[in-house]
Amino acid sequence: MDRFHVVLLAGGSGTRFWPHSRHDNPKQFLALGGKDPLLVSTWKRVRRLAPETRIWVVAPDSHKARIRKLLPGLKRGNLIVEPSGRDTAPAIALACATVQARDATAVVGVFPTDHVIGDVPKFTAAVHRAVDVAQQGSLVCLGIRPDRAATGFGYLKCATVPQGGGATVVAKFVEKPDPARARRFVKSGRYLWNGGMFVWRAARFLEEMDRTAPRIRRAVAAHLAGERGAWERATRLSVDYAVMEQATDVQVVPLDAGWDDLGSWDAAGRLRSKDPHARSRILLDSEGSVVFAGEKMVAVVGVPGVAVVDSGDALLVVSRARTEQVKLVVETLKKRRRKDLL
Repeated sequence: MDRFHVVLLAGGSGTRFWPHSRHDNPKQFLALGGKDPLLVSTWKRVRRLAPETRIWVVAPDSHKARIRKLLPGLKRGNLIVEPSGRDTAPAIALACATVQARDATAVVGVFPTDHVIGDVPKFTAAVHRAVDVAQQGSLVCLGIRPDRAATGFGYLKCATVPQGGGATVVAKFVEKPDPARARRFVKSGRYLWNGGMFVWRAARFLEEMDRTAPRIRRAVAAHLAGERGAWERATRLSVDYAVMEQATDVQVVPLDAGWDDLGSWDAAGRLRSKDPHARSRILLDSEGSVVFAGEKMVAVVGVPGVAVVDSGDALLVVSRARTEQVKLVVETLKKRRRKDLL
């Protein structure tokens, strides 16, 4: 693992966590899975994989100061700044090219900073297995073993049923399915959730991008060479669309480590074992309801299954069954030009 570098993706807006998440305070800066912000929890987790000298963070310029404050251990030259957010393909290309310039033989692990991992030792072991496979030239995904027929995740169809923690070939990337297809996927045993975590040799990934997304690759190279305006020529695309769905020799290592992408307030409520402000809550005949409101006293009477979220300047009350639709509130605020709440 002496050639292994970690790249943390710290962009994104996290609109599903409004009103706590805002343009300048996205999901990864929130303490949703414990006492630490998700970014800090991720940093602590990957410190088991690489020393601080080989941990990189890629993020838009607007997040730079906040990241420096939250991660005092981040080396000054290891914060890779995007002039603007352009989705994961340009961000990862920028990171891999930057890491390769320092270490031509680098193996890179790419991890989001807004997820939760419950079992860190199992996560670490899976990454080690992925590094072994990546060193042979494969592009490796970490695929989550599904525990339910979820419709909110993309899936990885495996060429064979994954056995233990060994790698298997990815036959196909599958978009978010409807409930019936999701049930078939889980029953077959051949599908894993696409957790958006990858391991590969930096040079191998960039070679693949030269073939599958040459426009992005050229724009990133020009940006690194100092060409003004080059970054804006990079197409806004996810790494799945730009590279992985078209790539050759893609494998997946199963991950069974208590992963959750924390995609909604419902998920945050499900993971929270205890409200740290329980003395400021009164919930009567409101089974399944959850409150995120700091120390403010909140009483919920006869309203089961809701999430109540208070941020001081805004209050959200939403059915836990419909928390995915909080992003529609953000869209409405944009239409009303309420920049003070975005």
